[in-house]
Amino acid sequence: MQITKEQVKNWSACTDGYRWFLEKFPQGGAYADVHGALMTDKRFDDARWLVDKMYRTFLDSAEFIKAETAATDQMTKELTSMESPSDKAEGENNSGYSAQIGSSGYSAQIGSSGDYARIGSSGYSAQIGSSGDYARIGSSGYSAQIGSSGDSAQIGSSGDSARITASGKNSVVACAGSVKRIVLGDGGCVAVPWHDGERTRFAVAYVGENNIEAGTPYCLNDEGQFVKVVE
Repeated sequence: MQITKEQVKNWSACTDGYRWFLEKFPQGGAYADVHGALMTDKRFDDARWLVDKMYRTFLDSAEFIKAETAATDQMTKELTSMESPSDKAEGENNSGYSAQIGSSGYSAQIGSSGDYARIGSSGYSAQIGSSGDYARIGSSGYSAQIGSSGDSAQIGSSGDSARITASGKNSVVACAGSVKRIVLGDGGCVAVPWHDGERTRFAVAYVGENNIEAGTPYCLNDEGQFVKVVE
C-alpha cells in the first residue's frame, strides 16, 4: 500500500511528523517502508499513529489485510530464524494453518494468513488482521479494529466501539458490545446488541436482505436499525 504526502496531510499529521515524511519519502512510500523507517528512527508514537490511520482508512481493503498479514509473515520468519528467543514483542504473527494466538496487552497488532486460525485478544485498541479462510476471532477489549478477508470467518466482539470488516464470503459476526462500523461480504451476517429503553435486544443483519449490501459500511441507529455510514 502506497502512502502519499497528500494522504499524510489529510490525516492531519503533526508538523514535525509531516516534515519527517517529506524528508524521508518526498515521492511517497510503501506503508511497510514508512513504518520501518519510523521504527529505525525510534519514532515509536508516530509508528503507532500510522498503523492506526492505515487500519481506519483501509480496514475494508482485502489488499491491505493481505499486505498486513504478508508483512507479519516475514516478521515471523525473521524471529523464528534467530538462534535464541527474543523478548515478547507487541505484535503477534503467524502464517501457519490452525494457528492459535492469544494476546492480553493493549494496542496489540495481530496478523495471521493461515486457514483455520484461532485468535483471541483481550487488550484495548487491538488491531487484528486475518486473510485465511475459516478464521475464528474473538476480541473483548474496547476500540478493537478487526479485518478479515478470508471466507467463512467467525468473529466475536464484546468490547465497545469495535470497527469490524468481514469481507470474505459467509462470514458470521456476533457482538456483545457496541459497534461503530461493520462491513460484511457476500452471504455474511451480524448480530449487535442495542437498548430499546426497556431492555437489551439484538439487531441482526443479513447481506441480501432488508437492503443490506456487501462491501458497505453500516452502523446501528437508536432504533436498532442498520444504516449506511456516511464517510
